[in-house]
Amino acid sequence: MSFIYKMKIEPFDDSSEANVLDPTLGERMVTLQPGLMVCHTTASDLAAQEKARSFPGDCEYLHFNCQLAGSFESRVGPHCLAYSKGDVTLGFSAGECFSVRHCERFQNLTVMVTLDTLRELAGEETILRLGIDDRPDFFVRRAGMCRKTMRSGAQLTCLMGERPWSRLLLYSATMDFLHWHLAAFEGCEHCRVPAPRECRQLEKARALLLADLSMPPTIAALAQAVGMNQCKLKTGFKSLFGSSIYALFQEERMSRARQLLANHNVTETAVMLGYSNISHFSVAFRKQFGCLPSQSRHYHLGGVEP
Repeated sequence: MSFIYKMKIEPFDDSSEANVLDPTLGERMVTLQPGLMVCHTTASDLAAQEKARSFPGDCEYLHFNCQLAGSFESRVGPHCLAYSKGDVTLGFSAGECFSVRHCERFQNLTVMVTLDTLRELAGEETILRLGIDDRPDFFVRRAGMCRKTMRSGAQLTCLMGERPWSRLLLYSATMDFLHWHLAAFEGCEHCRVPAPRECRQLEKARALLLADLSMPPTIAALAQAVGMNQCKLKTGFKSLFGSSIYALFQEERMSRARQLLANHNVTETAVMLGYSNISHFSVAFRKQFGCLPSQSRHYHLGGVEP
């Protein structure tokens, strides 16, 4: 469930899980319109609430959750819940009280929407397909893992961390997240995971692709290295990671650029990531984040928002 509530927090170790997002991202919760909010929560946010003695949930919003990193366990009344990275869930708390244990790398993205607002956005047929009553009791439904939802959630979280962020871009990204979240409960083709052997091959291909962000390997070289034909590699990437091979490489490359800009100037960052033309780097960065790398660096250095 979502975690803007007060909760009893007990961190536990999960050192094997890699942190996939910057835990210092900006504003944690944004209201986009009445009845629609987006909330990014990390382990550090929850740790600030350790002394809370009461921890009620709300009784107004449906919670569209995506576990971006780490894992957590929760007890809600008699119900015990456990989720890990990639889990996509839909729930309603009905005012029930929560207690939670989470790992240090915990990150969750939640879009909170009232039933009336969801009806306006997605239509009555969506409400009927989900089987939600006008006065629902507590429930949590799990769709499993949807790579499209995960990718959309990561992009939305990244937009929340930009300064200044664009309300229109946030709204558009939130609609994209809701679309793929709902699709995950309808078994869309983007939510089906390849066979275990193919998953291992694709994970290996992804690791090779991202091993050097200054120089991507060719698709032919990747396919040969993991023992797949090029067509299967490309379709498998779309299915498992929700992205083309090149698009995933660029996303990771620009995310790394954003980190490097905290300690390096724009030219140094571009060269470190294999760009010989600084303007090409700036265009790619702006396409990813909606701002120039110089503006992002200015914010990292504590400058005034442009």
